[in-house]
This record gives sequence, structure tokens and C-alpha cells, in this order.
Amino acid sequence: MPVAVFNPEAADRQNPPVVFFPGGPGYSSIGNKGYLEQLLKDVGDRTLVTMDHRGFIHAEPALKCPGYAEVSPYHEIIHTPAITSSIDPMERIDPVAEQVKTCYAKLVDEGVDPAHYNQYTVSRDVEEIRQHLGYETIRPYGSSTGSGTVLSYIQYFPEAADAVILGWPWFAHLRSRPPVDEFYTAKQRFTEIMALCVEQNEACRDLHPDWMLAIDKARRALDDQPFVVEVDAGNGATNRLYFDGAALLDTLYLMLPSMYSELPVLLDEIQSGDHSRLRSFFLIDDYAPETGPGNYALGYFLAHVCNDMGASKPSPKDSKAAVAREPAVLGFEPPWVCGWWDGRGAVPVEHNDLPRADLPVLAIHGQMDPCCGPRWSEQIARTMPNVQSIVMQGLGHSPVNECRSQVIRAFLSEPNARVDTSCSDEVPLEEWVVE
Repeated sequence: MPVAVFNPEAADRQNPPVVFFPGGPGYSSIGNKGYLEQLLKDVGDRTLVTMDHRGFIHAEPALKCPGYAEVSPYHEIIHTPAITSSIDPMERIDPVAEQVKTCYAKLVDEGVDPAHYNQYTVSRDVEEIRQHLGYETIRPYGSSTGSGTVLSYIQYFPEAADAVILGWPWFAHLRSRPPVDEFYTAKQRFTEIMALCVEQNEACRDLHPDWMLAIDKARRALDDQPFVVEVDAGNGATNRLYFDGAALLDTLYLMLPSMYSELPVLLDEIQSGDHSRLRSFFLIDDYAPETGPGNYALGYFLAHVCNDMGASKPSPKDSKAAVAREPAVLGFEPPWVCGWWDGRGAVPVEHNDLPRADLPVLAIHGQMDPCCGPRWSEQIARTMPNVQSIVMQGLGHSPVNECRSQVIRAFLSEPNARVDTSCSDEVPLEEWVVE
């Protein structure tokens, strides 16, 4: 496992180092210059430690399943077969399920025991590294699913950390997260955006007097009249892509931070049968017939997501039933794909319990982040009473602005003090598009 330690010249060696827990899960920060520069800006004059966890692309072994990139709703993004290959959602399951099974079998054939790639074992790895580097205590800083790994770390090693930063947290392992939870969270966020529009803009209220129903009406309109397009698949061939109501919600989940201001007019046009804006919304001109995993080790992605569910991992029957009830679940990948992951994580029974700690915690969220809003801070605050959070206006997942670094540095300086969050509206909301 590669480990990078950054010691600024002005660093006070008496201060606990900040140890970064990457998210994804499986996204490597090692070698990503821009990403590392942002982290160094966040922590200021403090030592930063980051690493590729076991199974990541620079670790040995790396759990690589490149074929999964071609079907994954999270990594192939909008044009995945799970969303676009058919009008029938039950048919769209097959290519994803097949690649999940293929990935698991590939790893086993390579001599890997997939069960030991989860937050529990990663936590033990980090603890061994902490001791090896001679740090008495550390300050874990998680990104997205890395924040879930941070919770596991302080659960199993409560004396090893004295303060925690949860960046845009996504807690895959908690028992309070049922398979369709992410979908309902996202849909609530879309409706809240419409509520914000009608509150701030009279023209928006006139356009959508029934704003609470606008998402469902547009979805129903696309189910009745899907947006169908032919794209160049290379070698003179074409692919036909189908975008129905489920695809609308799945794409909103991915695109909301960059297009929330257009949501009112988009929903209105869809309801009226006008699909002219959909070519841009569904990124048709960016279609690529072949995709790759980028900085992801997708075998680790699947192992982490599925293994951390423990005994709550669904069966194929469970996952098919979830999709039959709600086709949009297809675009909200974890954890329905785990029905075809042939194994269960080697985690203790308490792994899915809510964490209990008095540590000071700073949680950072983006206002336009459909997956990882402040409700996750509220969830853990029930058993971690010293959580304070900030919601960055107008920003999405992994928000990048001056305020983010400002509040992180202030928290690291005095973890037990109240952080000034008045900069949260630093990024202004965009003007609503209503015509």
C-alpha cells in the first residue's frame, strides 16, 4: 500500500497529522496533483498523510475489473446500459449483473479473498500505518465514502483520533441505509430545489404552481414518450439509447450541481412534450463507445460496497424486486448490484452499528449534493453529540471553494470551538431559468 506524507516546512510536529481517507470507494488520490493540492490547502501548515487503501489502483494486489466500467452507473455515468439499453428495466439489470459476477470470479481466480476488502480491514490497515509512522493520535479526514471508513476507524480505534472531518459523507455501512434509501434522498433533494425556486422567483411559481408534483409529472411524460436517440458506436455502427422517466431521475442525480437552475424549465418542457433540451441534458454529444475506470479500482469498489453491508447484502431476488418496484434504483448503483456479488464481507456483527463517540466532528455538505446532504450529519449526531456541520450554498458533492478550506483550517486549529460558518453562502445561487 503506497503512503504519502506531506510535511510543510512550517508544520508544528506537535500537532496531530491529518490522515486522508479517500472515497469512491476506490478512488485514488495518489498521483492526482490537483486533488492533492486542494487537500494541502485544506489542512494548511499541518502534516497530511494520504494513501491508496488495500485493493486501490496503486496497491498490490489492485482489484481491477475494467469490464465493469462499461456498465457501471457511477463510472460509465449517464450512458450506462443500466439506464439506456432498453425501455424494460428488468432487461437493463442483465449487463450489470453479469459484470458483477464476472468481477468476483476474476478476483478469486487471481488468488484474492474479496471478503477482506471492507472498511473494517481498511481501518486496521490505517491503524498499523499510524503506529508505524509513530503518531500518537491522528485527525481523520474522510471524503464521501471515505467518511464512512472514518466512522469505522473511530469505532474500532476510539483512542487513535482526537478530532474528525467528514467531507460530504456517504455512509454505506450503516444499518439505517436500506437499498432504496439513496434514491428517496435524491428525489427529496430535487423537490427541495423546486421549492427553493418558487420561493425565490415569482415566474417559477407561475410556471409550476404544482411544483411538488413537477418531478413526477415530467417522469410520467418521459415514460409515456421516451427520448430515443442514435449514437455513433464506432466502426460504422450505431447504438440506440432510451431515456425514460427513471433515466431522468438518474441523470438529475449526477448532473444537479451543474444544472439545478435549469430544472424548472426542463421539467416544464418535458411535460409539454418538448425534448429539445434533452440532448444537452443527457450529454448525447459526449457519448463515448468505450469507457475506462480512470482512477478507480472497480473490483475494490464492489468489494467495499457489498462487503460492508454484512448480513444485509441483498439476494438477486431482493434486487430484482427493488428494481421492479422502482426502476430508478438502477441508476443508484450501491447496493442493488450486490445481489450478484458472490460473497459476504468479513466484518464483525457490530460493524453496522451507529458509532458512539464524544470526538469533535466537522461535517461538510454541498447544498446541491443529492446523495450526501446534512441528514447524514443529523443521523450520526444522535450518538456523536459533538457534530457541527456546514452546507455550502450552490455546490454539490466534494464542494471546492475558499470557505471549505477556511472552515477546515479553523476546525483543525480549535476542534472544540464553534466554527464560523458564515462563509457558507460564498458561492451565489445561479439565476433560475424559467423560459
